Amino acid sequence: MRTVALLLLLVSALAAGDDPLDVQFDHRYTFGSKFGIHPPKLLSTRAAVAALGRSEHPYGLGFPVAVTTDVRRRVWITDSGTASVHVFDPKTGAYREIKRAGDALLQQPSGIAADAVGRIYLADASTGGMYVFDENGEFDRSLFKRGEHPLESPSAVALSADGKTIYVLDPPRNVVVALNREGEVNSTFQLPEERSEPSAISIIENQLYVLTNSHHKVHMLNPAGRSLGEFRWDGIAIPTAFVFDHGQRRFLAANPRSSTVQIFNEEGQNLGAFGQYGDGVDQMRHVDSLYVDPRGLVYVVDSHNGKVLVFAESRP
Repeated sequence: MRTVALLLLLVSALAAGDDPLDVQFDHRYTFGSKFGIHPPKLLSTRAAVAALGRSEHPYGLGFPVAVTTDVRRRVWITDSGTASVHVFDPKTGAYREIKRAGDALLQQPSGIAADAVGRIYLADASTGGMYVFDENGEFDRSLFKRGEHPLESPSAVALSADGKTIYVLDPPRNVVVALNREGEVNSTFQLPEERSEPSAISIIENQLYVLTNSHHKVHMLNPAGRSLGEFRWDGIAIPTAFVFDHGQRRFLAANPRSSTVQIFNEEGQNLGAFGQYGDGVDQMRHVDSLYVDPRGLVYVVDSHNGKVLVFAESRP
């Protein structure tokens, strides 16, 4: 009943055309911009040289896909362009690049998520692998045994509130796969529309919200995979990414027409927007993925331009 009520509130609020409530965000720093990592004090000189890279990726990131943070506030960025995961520690200035998960060589790292105790769950879209790193950031294990291939090309990853279920999007099969922490498939949910190309997922009060690229809307599913309806955001015809900010109880959705991230509350009211089109260190051309960390920092992934921008809400 709560989901139906939420959907009705969304519809009525969107129809009413509520005015923005002026929630504002400021740019903090950027990983992988053509001007390097800003502010420079974020990393030591030695670490910055390592992070900026050389050869075909002179600014460090090739094609960033997704980002998460762990309990130590380290920033993990998956990068299919460099076939690696970049790990930055803003506190200490440390940087390292992960190219292997145990015996497996990473090929196209994609979705990534961290649980409450610091475990990192990493997907590889090319191999179909799922890997776990421990709270120290070291490789722990592969979720799948040798020869097991329950996923074809996993993309986005999300965790249940208790961390016991790992939800993985598998776009080629148009499904959401629910795994337990041992890598066993608990269930597979077929999305309501064919060839919908699921691209982003959030878990909100044990319900699944899945953005599809081809139909440009969010599908809502219950824990058993039953469809609970769908919704869109007013003024965003073709959202390219979204995330739910659990701390502030609001949605952030990417609007490619304005190159901004728009903010909506649970009732569908437009609270504001931030971002600017361009090549500057604080600008983006296309938003491909979004993440909100426990402190409320918003990470904006601009894959094609090889950077991840970080924003924080303005405080009076």
